[in-house]
Amino acid sequence: MAEFRAFIAWVTGKRSMSEAAAMLGTTRQTFAARIAWCWNVEPGMPGVSRSHRYVMADGTYVPYGWCLLVLTGDDGRPVKWQWCSAETKPAYLQLLRGVKRPGMLVCDGGQGCLAAAETRWRGVRVQRCLVHVLRNTRVDLTNKPKSEAGKALLRLARGLTRVRTADEAAIWLTDLNAWHAEHGDYLKERTTAKQDPMRVNGRKWWWTHERLRRAYFRLVKLNRDGMLFAFLDPDIVRDGDSPPSTTNQLEGGVNAVVKRTLDHHRGLSEAHMKRCCEWTVYMLAEHPDPESFVTPAHWKTVGKEPVEDNGPTPGTLTAVQLPDTGINAYENGFGIRKGWAGRSK
Repeated sequence: MAEFRAFIAWVTGKRSMSEAAAMLGTTRQTFAARIAWCWNVEPGMPGVSRSHRYVMADGTYVPYGWCLLVLTGDDGRPVKWQWCSAETKPAYLQLLRGVKRPGMLVCDGGQGCLAAAETRWRGVRVQRCLVHVLRNTRVDLTNKPKSEAGKALLRLARGLTRVRTADEAAIWLTDLNAWHAEHGDYLKERTTAKQDPMRVNGRKWWWTHERLRRAYFRLVKLNRDGMLFAFLDPDIVRDGDSPPSTTNQLEGGVNAVVKRTLDHHRGLSEAHMKRCCEWTVYMLAEHPDPESFVTPAHWKTVGKEPVEDNGPTPGTLTAVQLPDTGINAYENGFGIRKGWAGRSK
C-alpha cells in the first residue's frame, strides 16, 4: 500500500519520477520497478445514487487520438467518464447510461451529446454553453466584422455571457429583435450567378451574407429550442441561485486538471496515459478511495507474459488498452543509448 500511495501521489501530481523517487530515498529506476504493478489497478466511479439539479458533459482530447468524455454533477465533481475516439451519440449514450435524469444538462451543443441526452432523458432541459455560442459567432463574423450589421450582432453576442436574470434575458432578446428590424433587409440580399460568375457551382443565386445569416439564425433557433436561457427556468432556479450558463466549471475544474497532469507526465505510453487520466478524474470525485481497488492479484501479475487482447482496436468506442505489465523504456530513462556495440578486446 505504501508503494501504491506513492504511485497515486506521483501519477496525479506534478512531481517528476526522479523527484518522487528522491522523496522515498531511492533512484528513479528502483521507483519505476516498485510501482510497475500499480498500473494494473483500474479505477472506477461508484454508482450514481442521486439525481442532480444539473449535470455537465464535455469531452477533452488527449494524446494518441483519444477523447475523454466527463460528466459532472451540480457540485462540480466527476460522476462518470467514458473513453472514445470522437464525441458521437453512441459514446455519449455510454456516458449517460445509469445516470438518473437531472433537472438540466449543460453542454457545448454537440449533436452527439444532444441526441444521446434526448434518448436517455427524453424532453430534458438543455442549456447550450453561452461561451461556445459566442465562439461560434466569432467564427462566422470574425473578431472585426466589416459591416455595421456584423459589428452590431457581435456586440449582442458578447453580451450573452453577461446575462444573469430573466429581465436581462428579456432585454437581450428585445435588442436582438431590434437588430433584425434594422438589418433584416440586409440579410435578404442575394447574389446571382451573373453578378459573380467566378463562384458559379450550378446555383442560380445565393445569399450574399451567408455567414451573417448563419450567426443570426443560430441565435434565433437556440432561443426557439429553449437552449439559450434555459438556466433561468423558474423550475430550476432555487432561492435566486441559477445553474451555470457555461461549461466553464467542467472545463476549468476537471478537463484543465487532466491536461495539466498530462503535461507534467509527458512521454507516457498510450495505456499509461489513459490510466493517468482515469486516476486524475477519479481523485476529483466526492469521496475518492483509491486503495479500495487494490487486490493481491494486481501485484502478482508483474513479470508475467501480457495477456493477448482480442477486444476492439484502439480508437473505437469501447476499446480499452491493456495495462502494461512491465517497465516502459521511455518512461524510465532507458532511451536510445550511444556507444560501441559488439566491441571486444
